[in-house]
Amino acid sequence: MRPLTLAPLALVLVTACQSAGTMPAPAAAPAPVAAPAAVAAPAAAPAPASSASYDPAGKWSLGLNALGQQLEVALDLYKLSDGKWAGTVSSALFPPFPISEATLTGKRMVISFVAPTGDPAKITLDFDGDAAQGEWSMAGDGSKVAGRRTK
Repeated sequence: MRPLTLAPLALVLVTACQSAGTMPAPAAAPAPVAAPAAVAAPAAAPAPASSASYDPAGKWSLGLNALGQQLEVALDLYKLSDGKWAGTVSSALFPPFPISEATLTGKRMVISFVAPTGDPAKITLDFDGDAAQGEWSMAGDGSKVAGRRTK
């Protein structure tokens, strides 16, 4: 038995259908599509607020836990003429200690100072108007911090 080749058979059928009018004529080529209109680039997002937009200067009362005891700490912050932050940290249990360094980024301030034990300590505060919360730490101690601006 000889194998059938389908290609010549298909050609014969297409030709017969076209001549009999039972097969539609091939469609015309589609019209070229116009290029899409240029899309405007999205507007740039607004720049994040600079540290100049929030001023934490003033006297703050902060509650924290130190060496297992609840402690109220006074934080006095002010900005120097050169733009750097300065101030003191104190409580009823110890005299004011100067802030070694304080940096403000947006509404977050990181404050470094020497604790009454002589150890380096750090307070990180996130400000929201006259409220602040964050944490403090030093070697072997630390806790959450929360408080308010009093002046």
